[in-house]
Amino acid sequence: MFKKLTQNIIECLGPKQFLEKILQLGGPRLLLVGDRVFSLEKDVCVVGFGKATMEMFKPLKQLLGDKISKSFLSVPHSCAVDPHVGHDASCKMVRAAKNNLPDDNTLDITGQIVDHVTTLKEGDLCICLISGGGSALLCDPIVPLPDLLDTIRILVSKSATIQQLNTVRTFLCSLKGGGLAAHIAPATVVSLIISDVIGDPLHSIASGPTVPHKVTSEDVLSTLTSIDVSLHALPASVQHLIETKHESNVMLPAEQPFNLIVASNTIAMEVAGKQVEALGFTPYLMSNSLSGEAREVATELAESVVLSTHDRTFSHIGNDMVHKIQHAMTSGYEKVCFIWGGETTVTIVGDGVGGRCQEMGLAALIALGRHPLPSSSLHPMITVVITSTDGQDGPTDASGVIVSRNTALEAEKQGLSPLAYLDRNDSYTFFSKLNGGDNLLKSGLTGTNLMDIVMVFVDFT
Repeated sequence: MFKKLTQNIIECLGPKQFLEKILQLGGPRLLLVGDRVFSLEKDVCVVGFGKATMEMFKPLKQLLGDKISKSFLSVPHSCAVDPHVGHDASCKMVRAAKNNLPDDNTLDITGQIVDHVTTLKEGDLCICLISGGGSALLCDPIVPLPDLLDTIRILVSKSATIQQLNTVRTFLCSLKGGGLAAHIAPATVVSLIISDVIGDPLHSIASGPTVPHKVTSEDVLSTLTSIDVSLHALPASVQHLIETKHESNVMLPAEQPFNLIVASNTIAMEVAGKQVEALGFTPYLMSNSLSGEAREVATELAESVVLSTHDRTFSHIGNDMVHKIQHAMTSGYEKVCFIWGGETTVTIVGDGVGGRCQEMGLAALIALGRHPLPSSSLHPMITVVITSTDGQDGPTDASGVIVSRNTALEAEKQGLSPLAYLDRNDSYTFFSKLNGGDNLLKSGLTGTNLMDIVMVFVDFT
């Protein structure tokens, strides 16, 4: 049931439906984007980079057809290519950023994009398709690529958030923070954006290539301090930029880019709520800003639900989340589902394999097993479903995981110690061994990226 549920949710989050809602032709020479109107009289260029690029491009191509004179698509290394796109002579597509890190292919397609957009003239239209993963798929570092990669790895190992990562990326790459828009000027820029960042800050999604945003040395130093990274731990070229007070400062084009978010994690949560309701559960949308250390967040969520279900009427715990859960428990519904959205991080301390969703699942399993079932016959079944929306959780083929109170018992019977695997960040190995891997979710790449969804099901029936 839960695997089918996650599949249905992902199918409802395809970019095609979101673009079709906001795009239409206003006659042969006008494009309507939401409530804005843009001319198709002159050259129309499409530039796309991110995990949703391919699925965003297809409906746009279907709508505009030959009106698009040239397209450049930077897609994930393992992205499946639509045959029609692959055989389109006007479309240049490159697979890049293996393991979600910029590589030589990224530099190649980025160079081609810059070379072309700088030829655009006033009256031309450049449509940018931007989504999560775009920071690695559009990249022109002002330091050697290996130094940029080393810097990213250091930040990731320190559990840097996507906002912190993108602050540093913007500082070290000239196309970010509005740099791409500056190259496109004086042509008109329309950016259609699928957000993978909590709060949907435009300057942070794919590092804001069409959103003018200055990052200074002081901003970078503040970021490093906040995650306990020493300046001297970074490559020499990066240190030099910071110490010489370099700043990313993009000249604003005369015509401001039009940036429009077409989908976000909030929409993903709403879709999840509707799918959950179809299964007979009453959905409660809790928060779309889930963040922090994966294991700590999962422990708090699981224990809050468990404690609330032991006694539906107690109210002595001060946790605001617990009070919200208790309110749901006293509503009279026998089947409820609490839904969170966002993106956690993992501080890597071991040498295992996993991802943030699987690490959350492992921590939730431990929390569920820590609290024995109450003696009352009214104790509920609690199931936790955690999934990424892009289909890839860390450097694994899993997208997420399903755990319940029974899962903890099954692990014990099979001689698996959840805590030992958690201590070495080895969640993927644990769940691969447990029940023959049956608890893992494996959606494959989905063609979108709206962060993660956490669902906690409580069934008293």
